[in-house]
Amino acid sequence: MYRLVQDRAVLEQLEALPIEALSSYAEALAVLEVAPAGGRPYNQDKPDGPMYELVFGPAGEGAITYLLLEREREVHVLLIQWAG
Repeated sequence: MYRLVQDRAVLEQLEALPIEALSSYAEALAVLEVAPAGGRPYNQDKPDGPMYELVFGPAGEGAITYLLLEREREVHVLLIQWAG
């Protein structure tokens, strides 16, 4: 399991999500806890880099940008976006 790290700015972004996005976001966090490298590389020019993006939501309306620290087994959520 990986430890999820969410700072105050991310928690504020989370509070701004609509109610209907919260269950999808929780499901995405569950994925990040067990298989964070399954997201797509944030920088396509550096696919082996530590930053990733995971799309979530019923129609892919949301995206989580995160930093994977493999050695520490941590996932640092950097940004939550919702376009729905």
